Amino acid sequence: PLSVLRSVTNSCAPSAANRAAMASPKRMRDDLLDRGIDRVYLYGARPEEVWVELDPRDLLKLDLKLADVATTIRQTSQDLPSGELSGGEQQVRSLGLLRRAEELKEVEVKALPDGRKILLGDVAKVSEAFKEDTQQGIRGSDPAIELEILRSPVTDALTTASTVDEYLEEIRATLPAQLEIEAYDVRAKSIRERIQLLVTNGLGGLLLVLGVLFLFLNARVAFWVAVGIPASLMATVAIMWASGQTINMISMFGMIMAIGIVVDDAIVVGEHAEQRFRDGLSPVEAAIAGAKRMAAPVSSSTLTTICAFMPLFLISGIMGQIIAAIPFVVVAVLIASLIECFFVLPGHLSHALAPRPGLFQRSSLLRAIGDKAVRFQARFDKRFVRFRETGFRTFAQRAIAGRYVTAAIAIGAFVVSVGAVLGGKVGYQFFPSPEPDRIYANIKMMPGTARADTRATLAKVDAALFRGLETLADDPDDVVVLTMGKIGGPVGSTPFTSVSSTDTLGGIAVELVSSDRRDVLAREVITAWRQAVGDIAGLESLTFAGARAGPPGGDVDVRLSGGEPKVLKAASLRVQELLKRYPAVSDIDDNLPYSKPEKIIKLNDRGRAMGFTTEDVARQVRNAIDGAIAKRFPRDDEEVWVRVQFAREDVNVNLLDRLYLRSPSGAEVPLKAVVDTRDDLGFSRIRREGGRREVAVSGELDLRQSSTGEITRSLEKDGLLDIAAEYGLDYRFAGRAEEQRDTNSDMLLGTTLGLTCIYIVLAWVFSSYTRPLVVMSVIPIGFVGAVIGHAVWGVDLTILSIFAILGLSGIVINDSIVLVTTIDERLKSEQVIDALVNGSCDRLRAVFLTSATTIGGLTPLLFEKSLQAQFLIPMALTLVFGLATATFIVLLLVPALIMIQHDLGTFFRNLFAANAEQPSEA
Repeated sequence: PLSVLRSVTNSCAPSAANRAAMASPKRMRDDLLDRGIDRVYLYGARPEEVWVELDPRDLLKLDLKLADVATTIRQTSQDLPSGELSGGEQQVRSLGLLRRAEELKEVEVKALPDGRKILLGDVAKVSEAFKEDTQQGIRGSDPAIELEILRSPVTDALTTASTVDEYLEEIRATLPAQLEIEAYDVRAKSIRERIQLLVTNGLGGLLLVLGVLFLFLNARVAFWVAVGIPASLMATVAIMWASGQTINMISMFGMIMAIGIVVDDAIVVGEHAEQRFRDGLSPVEAAIAGAKRMAAPVSSSTLTTICAFMPLFLISGIMGQIIAAIPFVVVAVLIASLIECFFVLPGHLSHALAPRPGLFQRSSLLRAIGDKAVRFQARFDKRFVRFRETGFRTFAQRAIAGRYVTAAIAIGAFVVSVGAVLGGKVGYQFFPSPEPDRIYANIKMMPGTARADTRATLAKVDAALFRGLETLADDPDDVVVLTMGKIGGPVGSTPFTSVSSTDTLGGIAVELVSSDRRDVLAREVITAWRQAVGDIAGLESLTFAGARAGPPGGDVDVRLSGGEPKVLKAASLRVQELLKRYPAVSDIDDNLPYSKPEKIIKLNDRGRAMGFTTEDVARQVRNAIDGAIAKRFPRDDEEVWVRVQFAREDVNVNLLDRLYLRSPSGAEVPLKAVVDTRDDLGFSRIRREGGRREVAVSGELDLRQSSTGEITRSLEKDGLLDIAAEYGLDYRFAGRAEEQRDTNSDMLLGTTLGLTCIYIVLAWVFSSYTRPLVVMSVIPIGFVGAVIGHAVWGVDLTILSIFAILGLSGIVINDSIVLVTTIDERLKSEQVIDALVNGSCDRLRAVFLTSATTIGGLTPLLFEKSLQAQFLIPMALTLVFGLATATFIVLLLVPALIMIQHDLGTFFRNLFAANAEQPSEA
């Protein structure tokens, strides 16, 4: 949360009212820190100074330098201890500390031979003012002070926001009349909206999950299976609390995804226990049999799912921090679900399977409702069994009989899906940010521009925003909450204090109405704003950007390093011209701005002959321009400087031509007589990375037209290599391209490790080196479903989609494990074809149930229109469509592959047998 205190006065004089206006934010900062707020930063509060302004001609008449006057003030204004008397009984202090302008006017600066005294007030204008060259905030046309209130990573954002809100309500009545307080960019508001969004979708998914359970299972069995959802989630929350995790948008998405996954184990055990009860076992025997029979496959499927999510823990950097909550939540849920499934559920099932009169039998109304529900479930179950024994069985028989065609279709679907992504039919974005609620405009004026001109330009840019909004909305208040300007530094992704104050930089931060309550997109506002600004004299660059979530850095960020600043700047300009060729790239700039024009002065031989040194010249020139600091003393809670300087109107470009220096012999000499001068243009700041000078060329990218990868490849092909070679520089891609490269590397390592662990678990379960390959063959089918889902929804694949595919691989393997285990058990007593078909039919209900519950938990999120949820939809699409595709493919492809495995085994056994018989026949 940020707060703005806006003063209605533009005067730079520290009057009592203005001092109160400056003191109030500092008091607020201290109060908030006392209330437990972690960090509070204060921007725009200008320090107070005492100015002693002198005329150079008066100094010449009095034979004084600025430094002489400053030394006199320093020696006069003192507060020094002077010892103790009588062994410490009495202290002596020399007190003469002058704190106000009126007091300093009485300082004697020179005594004339005739006895007259020249006081400071006789020859100087002594006044109090606020420091001019600091970074300043602007709200409309008024100066503004900003309090930035931040929390630590372990502090609750909503609690912090509540504390701030309560304090602001208390403090408003005590503020000076000329202060107006406004809260803006309150992140807690977005957090509340996103939590509400996910809670709503989570509850909708939970209802769908419960509906699926009660549709396919006995009502009492379904009830106890469903009890595992809150039990496992509460256990997960307890684990998160114990390990220091937080509830955030990503962890809540993990919980929504876990709603469907958490009941998979219980479904398998409950469905098998119910089946054994129908076969004639008692309720207790059926519950025990279900748990014992499914112990191995359920435990192994849990292990494989954990292995599938483990690679997400290996992702480093910002992406690792963003995504880490999902595998943590899922692994915690799986462990809690496994414990509940085998140590709690069987006891409940033993009672649930036994028919007993309950609540439905005690009320005629409830009994009638229960009877209707039972009859509906019976009809549905009868139709499901008929579908399984007729339509699905026939389909399974044909898939197994045409097993090579089945495998070829699966391989073909995978190849087509990969081709669709590589060919651009289904796009890919690394990490699309949610619709921003804040946009920024940064200006950079030509070197040498005065601060007043920068402020005037900033006012023009601010006014252009509202002219642009006239083309988008009837009322600007429907789009914009407020605007906040800053002079002396940039706004947005670059922190306010990241660069030293400069008169040529400024920016405007715009808070938009929440994305779910406006019809205009941020990019449309930026486009209209850019068009409305037009051409402004003296403006070197103007860039626009929206606030970003996710990995730091720009979409396009080219780093050049290894040369002198001027070489880096020349190469940067060439790269910027190269980037302008691409229509998708806008707001191109670099971080090596020119500084103000420099006047280089160098001591000449004549000056050295007169006794001048470079240090002496530099000190006298600096005093003439910036003033000499005579004294620093505390006043209230800040340090006040006494600055002795020439009148500000005399400090202009002609100052050096009329400036006199005092030589060591006491003679007054014109500056231009002892120094040589030349003009130059330097840089306001030079960045280094790894000890080498570096410049970053960045730009905003329209992801609807191109991607970061396409732009980087085009740059290398179209001339970036030649530019780097011509100037003798090294280059690299930073920003999101660098984050993408690091994430891809971590994912490759994690995926390899995860698949290896899955294979080891499966090899242990099946005691075979080849059977795990059959089970793992369904993983690519999940990718096919993900591509289909993104194509149908018209959404690009993202890095979150890839993360979801890793998790999806563990979920679809679960179904394969239970299916293969069932088939292997039937192979002991049945022919291969019969075992495959019957095993597939046996597991149809369980496989469909486990997939349907996970799909049901995530389906509401697919239809969420909130712009804040759009970046989560690719993950939901991957899981929903991946599971929907893999559900039936598992039941058809896995038996077909087992049959192919059997064919190959028979072929090689016959081949080896034939080779073994040939010598005996000879």
